Amino acid sequence: MEARPYRVSVLDEPGTAAMVKELESTWGGIDVLINNAGITQNLPLALLEEADFDRVMDVNVKGTYLTTRAVVRGMIRRKAGTILNMGSLAGERMIEAPIHYCASKAAVRGMTEALAKELSRYGIRVVCLAPGLLEDGVGKNLPDYRLADYLKHCALGRVGTLAEVAGFAAFLISDENGYMNGATVVMDGGL
Repeated sequence: MEARPYRVSVLDEPGTAAMVKELESTWGGIDVLINNAGITQNLPLALLEEADFDRVMDVNVKGTYLTTRAVVRGMIRRKAGTILNMGSLAGERMIEAPIHYCASKAAVRGMTEALAKELSRYGIRVVCLAPGLLEDGVGKNLPDYRLADYLKHCALGRVGTLAEVAGFAAFLISDENGYMNGATVVMDGGL
């Protein structure tokens, strides 16, 4: 099976549907969906415009919904599949983070739990991985004082690596982890 590149926004419902249709036709189905699209802005509530709030909620929550809906139909027909939603420590703990990002990632956790219950009758598992600060990604533009505070409270005293998260994500979707469903696993270095 070869890799196939696509450039489709998670908010492009027709584009996502066309991509899923092509993948299912080519591969016979999609076994695993990883919802990893996510954005944020480091803005306090007083400076947060409604459009900023909507954009983060759209990409992080609505994008997860639209992509999952497009993929899960085939999984239901085949009565098999695994969905991994990428959450965040910000959706799990009371930490200093933008409220719209925290709300969106808390919503992803709620979606994970609801979907796990709904889809279990079709043999589909849904889990969520909630990393803390990583070497790249959302936390890359974090102000120095917030990074220092994180590291001060983190038992491992460092941020995580993308390789560590990818390796653990591979385990979460594997058959070796076949009994986990509806859970959110926090991977934060011991905060």
